[in-house]
Formats: sequence, structure tokens, C-alpha cells
Amino acid sequence: MIRRYFLFGLLFLVVSASTFAQYEQTGGFARLRGMGNNPYVVDPSVMTVNPGWAGFYHNFLFGDLGFTAGAFQPGGVGQFVAANFHVGGGLALGGMLVRNDFLGFGIGSLDPAGLVGLINSYLSVTTPPFPLPPTGSPTYVVGLNNNLELMGSFKSGNTAFGLGVAYASTTNEFAPDTGNGAIGSASQLGFNAGIVTKLTGSFLLDLGASLILPSTDFEPAVGQKTEFSQTIILVNARIFWQYSSKLEFVPAFAFVTASGTADLGTPSSTGTATSTDLPSLTLIAVGIGMNYEVGDFLLAGGPGFATISSTTPEVANVMPELSTSAFVFPIWNLGVEWNMNDWFVARFGYVASTQSVTTETQASTTAVNEGIVTNFFGPQGATVGVGFRLGNFSLDATVNEDVLRQGLNNIGGGGPTFAYLSLSYAMP
Repeated sequence: MIRRYFLFGLLFLVVSASTFAQYEQTGGFARLRGMGNNPYVVDPSVMTVNPGWAGFYHNFLFGDLGFTAGAFQPGGVGQFVAANFHVGGGLALGGMLVRNDFLGFGIGSLDPAGLVGLINSYLSVTTPPFPLPPTGSPTYVVGLNNNLELMGSFKSGNTAFGLGVAYASTTNEFAPDTGNGAIGSASQLGFNAGIVTKLTGSFLLDLGASLILPSTDFEPAVGQKTEFSQTIILVNARIFWQYSSKLEFVPAFAFVTASGTADLGTPSSTGTATSTDLPSLTLIAVGIGMNYEVGDFLLAGGPGFATISSTTPEVANVMPELSTSAFVFPIWNLGVEWNMNDWFVARFGYVASTQSVTTETQASTTAVNEGIVTNFFGPQGATVGVGFRLGNFSLDATVNEDVLRQGLNNIGGGGPTFAYLSLSYAMP
């Protein structure tokens, strides 16, 4: 679980129309990836964590084709589709349809801590294991998918507000003609809110908050009900300080906290359910970036740091409290973007981070061992991206670096050119 939230930390150290800067109606996650997973630029993908930005992208369609699922295979990884429509005045309404492999965060991300996997594992390893409902499903609880997110925004004066709600659920139920049946279910409810406001002539605030509530349960024909639930809170903020006509500084901040409980039943009618806390997690990420723009050329990026800690609670007479923590410094997200002509954009970036990870392991029922190691997991190294503009339609992609190394050998070659794809269309 700690790695899932750590990757988010790296990725996000991420009115009247005449009052604000006019943001280009194009972009997506592929654009940010091509610029070194850059958290310091304005992009429509930030609507996934701050719906206030929907006030600046009226009548806008966007989504991702994601990574390839294999040569000439459908599906991809990380695909989603979204739309935002201006309905009159300062009001806009939109929505997103997101799969369970969504690579962003916010309320679109389904079951971030893997509660469905945890409950299915517990039910199957209990002695004796819980009987599977005879529904044809290979698991007790079906994993979440196809998350529907609705969002609305209102722009007035120097401020744009946004609200969002998302929901997904699954059921695996067997109801016999006589006797008791069994039912497994999972659901997730999410809310987010955001504001984008011009504090002064040179300061713009971008502030968003999300509440994610995943839960799952299984009620057997015989025995006690088993339930897992979690509360995840996310706060993200950026300030855009226009220092000069060419230079902008962007301090960024992200905070995530997650906690939950589990009620563990037994497959026996005489058994007793026990309650325990799930591992808790806290993440704090801070960065200071800058955007230097001259004509059609943009240089963006800067350093950051993050601290992440996860704590597994004590089990009396079984194991002590165990924690895993990481201090990540420095985190480098650097990128350039060059609009070479009206239809082609070139992007390059670099990502690097160094982590000091401290892990506690059980030595006895009351004592722990501690290990400290330097790690480099997460995105590392150079990134390359391109953008194609055809009228109001845009296709943005990251490029496999080997395409540049292979040169003329690409003619007739079998390797993929693009790694991750985003699409957008600004309706006239």
C-alpha cells in the first residue's frame, strides 16, 4: 500500500474569463508524463483532484488510451473518458467514467489500498475457509470497476469553485430457494471539492480536497459477517506566483492520510467476530517549481521532498506494532515543452528520486528489528513526449526512447513508438 501512495506523492508535488489567464484547451496525463511527471504546470488532468479547474475547460472532452495491453491488443491500461459542458452563466457540469486501472488519484481511483484483495485473502485462508457462493465467481467479493464521477463548477469574478462525487459497487449474491444464502459486496463513495482563485494580481491559488470511502463485506450462510472499511483524505495545493512576464514560481503541497478497520468473522455459527485496525498511512509531499516561458518554449520543474509512513497495529501476544517509513529527497521533476509549429509539440523531461526507507520487522511478540536502506523505486530517468494538434483535436503521447536511438532502423521495426496516449477535443 505504501508504494501506491508514494507514487502519488511523486506525481503530485502535483470569475469572468477575462480576469484569469486563458489556459490552452489541450493536454492530459501523457503531456505531464512526457515532461517528467511534472506537477508544476496547468493541465486539464488536474480536474481529477480539483474540480474547480473545470471552470476553465468548458465544452471539453478528454481521456486516455493509456499504456498498451500488448501488440495490437484492445483494452490498454489506464483508460478513462471525461467531458465537461458549459450550461449557462458561470455553471458547468461534467463527468468521468474511470476503470480500476486508473493511474491518477483522487475520487476516481478505485480501492487504493486493495480492500477487496484483503477480504478475499482472509476468507480463503481462514481454517476452515468460508464456502464460496455458488454463483460462478472465483472470489467471495468482486473487485470494483467502472467508477462514475460527476462534477460541477461555478465561476464568478476572481474565483472558480468545483464539487464532485463518485460511486462504484459490486455484488456477488446467492439466494437459494430454501435456507440461508451468502452475499459479498464492495462499494466506494467519494467526494471532492476545489477552488481556484486569484488572490492578487500575481498570485493564483489552486486548492483541492478529496474524501474516499471504500468498503467491502461478506455475509456467509453460516457464521459471522466480515467487513473491511477505510477512510482516505487527500489535500492538494499549489500557488502560482507570477514573478515576471516570463518567470512563474509554483510551490506545491500534498497530504494524504488513510485509516480503517476490519471486523473478522468466522465460518462457524458458534464463533465470535473480532475487530482490528487496518494499517494506517500518512504522506506529506512538498515541492518548489518554476515555469519559465519564452515564446513557444516552456521550461518547468523543480525539486521536492516527501515523507511517508505506514503503521500496522499491535496484536496482543502475537506481534508488536510495526512501521515502515520513507524519507524521499531530492525528488526532481524537470520538463521542457516546445510548440515547434501549429500542429506539432515536442517534450522532454527527467525524473529522479532517492529514498531512505526504514522498515520494522517482528523479532518477537514484543520486540522489532529495524532495517534502513536506500531505494530508487518509482519513475526514474528521461522521458520523451509529443503532441499533435489538428484543429480543436489533440493527441498527446509519451515516446519510447529507443525510437530515437534506433533511428532509421525503426523503418519496418516491430517495437511500439508511443507508450502512453491522451486525447482531447475542445468543442467550438
